[in-house]
Amino acid sequence: MTRALTKPSRRDLANYDPARGLKSIAVAEAAEKHFARAKDATQLTRAIRAKLEAQADFVTWWDHVASKDKGGQPRRTRSSSATGSRAGRDGIPERYVIDRWRKRLGDEDAFEATFAAACARYIKILELEAGAHVGHATGNPEWYSPADHIEAARVVLGDIDLDPATSATANTAIKAATIYTATDDGLAHDWIGRVWMNPPYAQPAITNFCAKLAASVRAGTVPAAVVLINNATETQWFRELADVAAAMCFPTGRLRFWGPGKEPGASVPLQGQAVVYIGDDVDRFCDTFKPFGFVVTVRR
Repeated sequence: MTRALTKPSRRDLANYDPARGLKSIAVAEAAEKHFARAKDATQLTRAIRAKLEAQADFVTWWDHVASKDKGGQPRRTRSSSATGSRAGRDGIPERYVIDRWRKRLGDEDAFEATFAAACARYIKILELEAGAHVGHATGNPEWYSPADHIEAARVVLGDIDLDPATSATANTAIKAATIYTATDDGLAHDWIGRVWMNPPYAQPAITNFCAKLAASVRAGTVPAAVVLINNATETQWFRELADVAAAMCFPTGRLRFWGPGKEPGASVPLQGQAVVYIGDDVDRFCDTFKPFGFVVTVRR
């Protein structure tokens, strides 16, 4: 079964054990509390995601196997464990709980928004761990890209013609010829030239910015780009970029960002990053970015 609610295969449903699924939710919830107390940001976010994935799996099973038909009787299936399952009985959550899970996890965007909100609840705890921030959760535009990665991007691109999601302060390091700030609304403009982009991580902005870049590449107005994003390879917006990418770098460890009034490296994201390259000079990108981590080329 998948992480958001989708139509499962019969094989998926036949193999799903609701008792084991509910146990997975309970284990993940316990892990979430444990790692929050331990202030372990990496393990905490993994536990939150595992909990939500387990809840989504349970709701998928409930909707396709155990929910009642119009006559009020449970659907009969080959799975004996499903027969007679009723909300609020025999360890099955109350119906309102199942309905809440369904609403919060109904598709990929809803799942990611719920994950972000769950992480945001712990943001004060997580900030105590080396000044960590939840970029994906808050979409905070006031954390800026590491200078060494910007310089590497400039080596690859030659110059940066456009940064469509930035601020005047951030551009003191990026030095793009044209910038669009939150006030300008970069999505409302044509994107032309070589692009550096560290998009806002909140939804729906990150999806919209990645889609806009991919469309500009296909239209021929953006010949090359370097994009710094979370390494959320399962998301729609990451696949949008992967479809037009030539190469990627997955940095070793988590990058350190900076912000107004903060020392360089003051913020450490909770998730790993990826640098996506779009363009023809793949060798230059790989040679320039391999000191940061491992690089891969995209084959089609």
